This record gives sequence, C-alpha cells and structure tokens, in this order.
Amino acid sequence: MDKRVYYGEYSLRHWIDLILKENIVLPWYQRSFVWDKGQIENLIKTLDNNQFIPPIIIGAVKKNNEWKNYILDGQQRLTSILFAEINKYIDTKEYISQKPNTEIEQVADDITDNEDDVVDEKLKMIRWNFREIIKDKKINSQELESSFYKKLLDNEKDKNWFNEHFLGFAYIKPNNDVNEDAQSKFYSDIFRNINIGGTKLTRLENRKSLYFLKEDLKNFFVPEFLDSTKVETSSKESGLIDFIKYLSILSQYKGNNSTLLKYGGRDWEKNENYYHEYITAVVDDNPNNKLKFDVSYPTIPYSNERIEKLKNVISQLEIPKSFASIIEMDMYFFGLVNEIIFLDNQLDETRKEDLKNQLNTKINELRNEENHKDNPHALKYLKSRISASLNVYKNIRTPQNA
Repeated sequence: MDKRVYYGEYSLRHWIDLILKENIVLPWYQRSFVWDKGQIENLIKTLDNNQFIPPIIIGAVKKNNEWKNYILDGQQRLTSILFAEINKYIDTKEYISQKPNTEIEQVADDITDNEDDVVDEKLKMIRWNFREIIKDKKINSQELESSFYKKLLDNEKDKNWFNEHFLGFAYIKPNNDVNEDAQSKFYSDIFRNINIGGTKLTRLENRKSLYFLKEDLKNFFVPEFLDSTKVETSSKESGLIDFIKYLSILSQYKGNNSTLLKYGGRDWEKNENYYHEYITAVVDDNPNNKLKFDVSYPTIPYSNERIEKLKNVISQLEIPKSFASIIEMDMYFFGLVNEIIFLDNQLDETRKEDLKNQLNTKINELRNEENHKDNPHALKYLKSRISASLNVYKNIRTPQNA
C-alpha cells in the first residue's frame, strides 16, 4: 500500500489541544489506561531532563470517505501529559472500589486449577481512558471532583512548561485513493509489530487492534453474550472466557489438523502469536494461511448468523455462566462451538440434562487423571479435553444431524 510517513515533534500544549479538539482519537478497542502514579512521574522527570521518549505513532485512516487520525501507539504517554496538565491521576484501587464492574478481568486460561497455589496480586486494569475526563472538547472539571482522582505533583507544572517541552511523532498517511481492504491489512500489521508482547494493551485489546477497521467482526471474535461467562475458583480468582481460543483451535481441527500447528500450550507468547495468525487469516479471508486454519466461516460480507445461533443454543441448553476450572469450561465449550459454529448442526435441547450428566462425568474423570488438574494447559491434556468434549456433543445431535 502506498503511503507517506512524516516525522516531527509538537509541544506538550499542542498535543493537549489535539486531544481536546478530537483531531487525534483513540481506536474503539483501546479501553484501558494502565500506568500508575510512579510511571507518570517518571515520564514527567524524563521530559524535565530532556531525555529521549519514544515518539507517538499516529495513523490516518480513511473510512466512509472521511479521514480520522488514530493514536496507534502512545495512549499512556498522552494521558500522562493530560494528567500533568490537571495535576491529578486516577487511583485504580479507589476507582475499582467505587465502580467494581469496570475492572478488566484476566482471561480464564491465566487461572490455575490447583487450589493450593498462592495467588499473586495481579495488576489492576480498568475500563478507563482519557475520554472520561473530556466533555464538550474541554477538561471536565466536574468529573475530576470524584474522590478517585488524586493529586499528582506537589509542585504543579506551569503553562510555560507545556510550551517549552516537546514530544515527537511519526504520522502515517496512506494515499488518498487507498483501498479499504489493503488499508485494514496494513494497519493490522502495524499494530502487530507495535503491540505484541507489550504492556500497553491487554491481551484482548491487542487482538482487537488487528481487526479494528473490520468492526462487523467484533461480535464474532468476542461475542457480547459471553461477557459474564467465566471461571471462578474457590481461591477467589476469576477469569473471562477466551472465545478466540475455541475458534482458532477448532478451525485447525476442522481441517483435520489435530496436531495443532504452532499452538503453545503453556507458552502464552506462542499462544498469542497463534491467535494473531488466526485473526489475520479471517480478516484477510485467506484459506491458504500458513497454519492451515479453516476460515470458511464467517462468510464475506461478514455474517454472524451462527454466533446468534450459538447464543440461542446456550440459552436452550442452559449452559452455565460460571465454571470451577478451565477443565470444566473447555469441556462445555469445545464441542458446543464445534457443533454450532463450524459444523452448523442442530442439537437436541430436550437432552440437556443428559448432556450435563455426560459432561460432568467426563470432567470428574479428567480432574482425577494424574497431573491433569495441576497442569491443564499442557498440550496433551488440552487435546484430551477437546476430543472428549467433541465426542459428548456428537451424542446429542438431532436425528437429522446424527
């Protein structure tokens, strides 16, 4: 794709003006500011000392014949500059205590099934970004009266400081006649290079960055009706279902590739690369992708008919929203997603109690296997859950699909 890249720097004041005037905006998937007070103070100190700070990356995106300038990389730095302007920061723990539903939970696969393990204090991340303190293109002083906004600096920065300190940028501008599909692939590659393995985005946000220009795929990769489906252990850990795991793994099984090429098992960095490869294959509609994912569904133009069907089947079969372990969640979802999303079969809802009995019997068997409970993410145990779940669901197809 033909494009130009421009480099330069703006004063901190100009960056603030760009944010307030909405001349630069956050993509829809970026929901969380994750820096704590110490990290904000460190950025300010770095600016005071005129030391190098990585540039902000802005991408011009053409949608519906209009251009928007998206912040591709730099949310944490720009938000910190805003906080320096108002001399406040957001106290994450206080925010969560007042708005508990805004905490971003880990994914279920990050949770141990060993109830004897000690649970480390995890990083608290919240659904908050700088839009929360902006109203009518101005700083929202009323919002800042909330008790979870705390004083940042003892010595507040004056107006001259924002005019005299600078932060660099790289501005990516495609040609005016850019093809929207080519643009989507181009920016997906950029996001992948910028964010994979980083801490700027949660893992789920990182994946969403790969299809942020294909918003009709949002409910395919992360269905809204699964928002409250989670593993909740006796040690009070909880984690949301990671739907992309089921889609990506089963798309290889459907292609008769039960070896699971490149899936990392216990290696989360390899798993993230695997998930990214799957998302990219779907977004690019590439049936010849190197990991041999079956991408025949969703169809183009993107249809979420089977996602809606899955929602209805989950309701009809009374599939639980809370599971005691990843073993239990996997047993319920691998076979279900395979039957509905990939095979488009019908299941006999009158046999829902029989289904649960079969699943629970197998779950207990697997949890009693030596090492399975303590090491559920090992590839050999994952494969045994997949196989067992697929076999159970085959048994409750309607007669015409049997």
